[in-house]
Amino acid sequence: MSSQTIQTRELFLIRIVLATIWVMTGILSFGIFPQQESLQLLAKVGLHGEVALFALYGSASLDVLLGILTVTLPKIWLWRIQAALVIVYSILIAIFLPSYWLHPFAPILKNLPILLLLWILHQHQRGE
Repeated sequence: MSSQTIQTRELFLIRIVLATIWVMTGILSFGIFPQQESLQLLAKVGLHGEVALFALYGSASLDVLLGILTVTLPKIWLWRIQAALVIVYSILIAIFLPSYWLHPFAPILKNLPILLLLWILHQHQRGE
């Protein structure tokens, strides 16, 4: 096998890393990160009250689900959904929370390697 070919073990590790990001993001959003601060961020996007709570817990649930599916149901459609969601989140943050582009921890720029990992999984599965 070519040294350029990604091994099954490496693909599994990519999936574990992505699953960890999705699941932990969901868990943190369920209340480990202070709910009031999450709601303040959502208010900057124009979401308030029950709608904001629905968005917070709905997106947290979706994140956990995507993490679980990343390990249990690796499919090309899943990589596409995840990539689309990362892009939508990034665009919304860029529009409504532009200070995150200048944040020293680069939370938006860190979406680039996530998109790369999703592309690798997508390309691998297209070849199957």
